[in-house]
Amino acid sequence: MNVFTFDPNMTGNLPFPTGLKWRSAKEPCFGLFGTDAKEETGYYRLTSAERDLIRPVNDGEAWFGEHSSGICVRFETDSSALNVRVKLREKFGMTNMTQIGQCGMDLYVYDERAGEFVLHEVARYEFDATEYEVPLSHFLNAPKKPRKYILHLPLYMAVESLEIGLDPDASVRPFGYQKSERVGIYGTSIVHGCAASRPGLAPAAILSRALNAEVLNFGFSGVAFMEKEMGAILGKRKLDHLIVDTEPNAGVDERLRDNAAPFLDEFFKYNPAAKVVLYSRVPFALDYFDEYRARMADYYRGFLRRLAAKYRKAGREVHFADGFKLFKGNFGEYSTDGIHPNDVGMLALARSYEREIVKFGGVK
Repeated sequence: MNVFTFDPNMTGNLPFPTGLKWRSAKEPCFGLFGTDAKEETGYYRLTSAERDLIRPVNDGEAWFGEHSSGICVRFETDSSALNVRVKLREKFGMTNMTQIGQCGMDLYVYDERAGEFVLHEVARYEFDATEYEVPLSHFLNAPKKPRKYILHLPLYMAVESLEIGLDPDASVRPFGYQKSERVGIYGTSIVHGCAASRPGLAPAAILSRALNAEVLNFGFSGVAFMEKEMGAILGKRKLDHLIVDTEPNAGVDERLRDNAAPFLDEFFKYNPAAKVVLYSRVPFALDYFDEYRARMADYYRGFLRRLAAKYRKAGREVHFADGFKLFKGNFGEYSTDGIHPNDVGMLALARSYEREIVKFGGVK
């Protein structure tokens, strides 16, 4: 016996339609967003050339650049059925992530009553699998009509292939965003999405839906060290706004102090008109008893504030945001494991990103 014996709601338990027409999510009838590496074989965030550039100085960013975090498929279809067929590089294997968050997907549908995209279903599959096919539609017996969907890809996994199965006679077309401006978020495991329960609750996904604009997730777990090579990669990405939230990695030692200015200089060499927000880190439960960590956070808040002022004086649009003030009261309650925000913390962080972008003349 196990939990599924007594609680069928744990399985999803959706009808499994067959006879569908399958298409790659990269076909033109779908809209693939959150990445510029669309010519890669898988669903990656960095191109092979970018991975080769960063690998000699940070092999971790090159490896994590193949994770699909922040990538989504936006499409409108009148299909009653909607299945996904996925091939992953590895099995589920993280201790502070759900299987849905690390390797699964979630599907949002636009709801006219709510006036926004709402969660429709999540992809659940066998724990030890590297390939899965799952149904995601609750509309098999509903009136047939066009509906808009957003499919968020896994957060901590390389997706080698993704196919979407629809009714054979269904129409399908891509749709984009109301806003043409593009936002990038460069950061740590928190930006990557660690401890979000599902992909649509990572900060980049929440921010994209809130702004109705494309947001690219450049979260690299444990290795966001602000090398100038990464500054060049991001500078060439045609971003209107860049949020830099790297202190939890680069700020554990002198690398944030030493790398920040060369990183920004390289970024602005290719994108001088972009608006940049430098974030100090959010509070950790560990700050209650780790005095060294707390002192480092105090130091880098001041450092980042001064650095932003220095670049503004030089004519650059660089601003500072104090992430340490973000979680109110007992800030450990915003955390899954003492460092990584839970879903409540992820939502608070994304809302803060949104406020800062709008405050400094961003996406409206």
